[in-house]
Amino acid sequence: MIAMFRTPMSGRQPVLHVLALFSFMLAFLDAAYLSPFNSRGVPGDARNWVPMAALVFGLLSMFAFGWQFYSIYRSGGDKTKSGWSSCLSLVFVVLGGYMAGTAVDHMTFFSDPNSSGKAAADALGVKDVQCEQMVLVRLTSTGADYRCPVSISLGVMSSTPFVPWPSYLPGHSPELKAAIEMAFRETHRLDGK
Repeated sequence: MIAMFRTPMSGRQPVLHVLALFSFMLAFLDAAYLSPFNSRGVPGDARNWVPMAALVFGLLSMFAFGWQFYSIYRSGGDKTKSGWSSCLSLVFVVLGGYMAGTAVDHMTFFSDPNSSGKAAADALGVKDVQCEQMVLVRLTSTGADYRCPVSISLGVMSSTPFVPWPSYLPGHSPELKAAIEMAFRETHRLDGK
């Protein structure tokens, strides 16, 4: 938004910048299966591209605004103008780091696709997980680490929704792991495998 406002005011090719930002926005919405042009639905094994987009744009933001901060610092210039600009640059470097960090946290949590995903704890009859919606689950040797989303959840139709910190409540449940393993055994028994 800042770039869309500042570019027409500076006289530099505003149409190209607006088109570039619009195309990035559509790519992000399509990655989250929220694009208005998405008529194909969401496949069951859909990959959630939102964390990858957050990682790439977070790193790009850190680099671009870090370079801007460095340039402002090296130039000296007017201390009043450079003070505000350098402060905003540092804020955007920190926000880019937050975006990249949440993406890495997500990728680490879902690093093993065979032992992670999402589950409905109440449908499985698990009593020690107090979450009214789908929980993000990673099976461990001692139980199941889970995250209960409380606000932001992107790519909810995929098998690995992106729930950035601090918009979830973490927990650990041996009962949830036992219920998931029992559901898998029952499924394999019914399939005859």
